Amino acid sequence: LEEAIEATFNHLDILSPRDMAAFWTAVPQFLRKRGRGPSKRHDEDQDEQQLHLQFDKILVHTLEEIPAFGYRDLAQTTLGFAKIVKNIGGHGKRLPEGSPQQILHNLFIGENSQNKEFIFSHIAVASLPILQDFDARSLSNFIYAYGLAEYVLKFEDGSTFFDILALEAIPNLTKFNSFDISNMLWGYSNVKASNPRLFEETGDVVIARDLLKTFNPQDITNMIWAYSTAEELHPKLFEEVADHIASLDNLGGFIPQALSNIAWAYATANESQPKLFKKIADAVIKKETEFTSQGITNLLWAYATNGQIDQHLFKSLAPTATALVRKCNSQDLANIAWSYAVANVSAPSLFNQDFINSCLEKNDEFTLEGLSQLHQWHLWQEDLNSNIDCPHHFKEKCYEAFLSRVPRPSALQDDVISELSSIGLQPEEEKLTERGYRLDALVEVNGEKIGIEVDGPSHFLGRKPTGSTILKHRQVTTLEGIRIVSVPYWEWDKLGKDRSKKQQYLRALLGLN
Repeated sequence: LEEAIEATFNHLDILSPRDMAAFWTAVPQFLRKRGRGPSKRHDEDQDEQQLHLQFDKILVHTLEEIPAFGYRDLAQTTLGFAKIVKNIGGHGKRLPEGSPQQILHNLFIGENSQNKEFIFSHIAVASLPILQDFDARSLSNFIYAYGLAEYVLKFEDGSTFFDILALEAIPNLTKFNSFDISNMLWGYSNVKASNPRLFEETGDVVIARDLLKTFNPQDITNMIWAYSTAEELHPKLFEEVADHIASLDNLGGFIPQALSNIAWAYATANESQPKLFKKIADAVIKKETEFTSQGITNLLWAYATNGQIDQHLFKSLAPTATALVRKCNSQDLANIAWSYAVANVSAPSLFNQDFINSCLEKNDEFTLEGLSQLHQWHLWQEDLNSNIDCPHHFKEKCYEAFLSRVPRPSALQDDVISELSSIGLQPEEEKLTERGYRLDALVEVNGEKIGIEVDGPSHFLGRKPTGSTILKHRQVTTLEGIRIVSVPYWEWDKLGKDRSKKQQYLRALLGLN
């Protein structure tokens, strides 16, 4: 690396934009190869000063010449800068003094990221006159670079540089190949830069051109992850991708993290694709020991959230999850516990005193959502009659978090409760149960307490209940002794405004006819 820096520094006056682009492309490659150790040259203080001076001069010269760069060299240089930022970002003072990483951190990021903002805003402004010249690969790499660097340039009118890039990309989408599409969408999603038109038209192009057969496993993973992360819905694309993956002979080409990310993406997008989840489960079991703590956590959460209760999968992953417990953060622990509670798969080797101790060590790190998940897990342990010993104060903390959730009655719920009153019942609205659940309504019919749950679209994936809905209905029934009757939104909507039909429907549902 030092030799490349010195050679570039000594020939700055004659270097072309292509030469400078090649240098900045090579720098992150050198950084990856040498790791994060300090400079190994002998006169360390002098070498550090020299290295800093050389890097500084090369960077300043590059930025001064940027307006003269063609689109390919500009895209290549920007991508090199972004990879440098990715390599050194987030480490700050932990970087070894005098190392190239520490010097580059000072130059490219600086105090409060002010250098990064200056560099990438300068490049963005310089690119505006030639954006229309970019070919598909260069534009894709350019977008990917800004996503990788996690920088969004905002303009006074509220728009962003990503909006401008989308305007250039959309008319040229038919020229993008699978790699270009995957990289571009990843760039947008990594900085949460929403652009509904770009995502919609990209999905349409992928389907219309039958491009999925040209996507490799990583491109497919990045694309579908990008849609879910950016919260951009494209049901037809998700269906096509699910069918494509399910049709493959095997998923051997998908690394464990890719399998986890795909399952997570479908669960996050509220897309129910049983064939896909079955295919992924079979592949996961073959690679079960290769997952990281985050990978296995996301996978379990995805299956539980999606209501895909694959008992064989959960049993198979229990030993791996057990081995990774100490590497889990607080949210990982909560997600694992909640997922097994939803699946209702007993795993005493996983949920033992070591698991409890891991939770207690991270007591102050749990969010309200995580504590709420653990409360439902505690209820599940009660249902299993397990002898796991969890301190009372921690259980109380989880219970209080569960109670803190604010009820949000819907117009649909109000309508159902109104009709319950009309047929002579006395519904108790938002009834709080002993174990902390809130029922939309509680009625008494022939001496029996019945919980009424008015289940809107968020309670289902298609017509199948979500994991949260499954768990609530089961725990209220088994632990509270209250039978749950569900009023699915589509059945109620079908009755229209006919009150007599609505009342007849409720009578039949509750056995009052």
